[in-house]
Amino acid sequence: MKKLITAGAMIAFAITSATLPLLAEDIPAWQLALQSQLLTEKQCNLNYLTNVKVQELGAITSVEARAHCVNGQAYDVRSLSGTNKFDIRECGITIC
Repeated sequence: MKKLITAGAMIAFAITSATLPLLAEDIPAWQLALQSQLLTEKQCNLNYLTNVKVQELGAITSVEARAHCVNGQAYDVRSLSGTNKFDIRECGITIC
């Protein structure tokens, strides 16, 4: 009976662990900076990113992506000279 309870507890733990959101340490620093900037400047709660292009040249990381907000808005974002400051441009009906 103890083995059955232990096995059930292990399965429940595995399911719970698989459904938990990513921890902050699992998210790259540039993504945390982008998330904060989108919220501050555009009132956009970041839902997900698409078309992500990360390029590393020495100590400089350059990022381009499309940010999708919870409210359905979308923005093209690009890091400025490898900093954690992003250029944010709204995607309207036109393809951008």
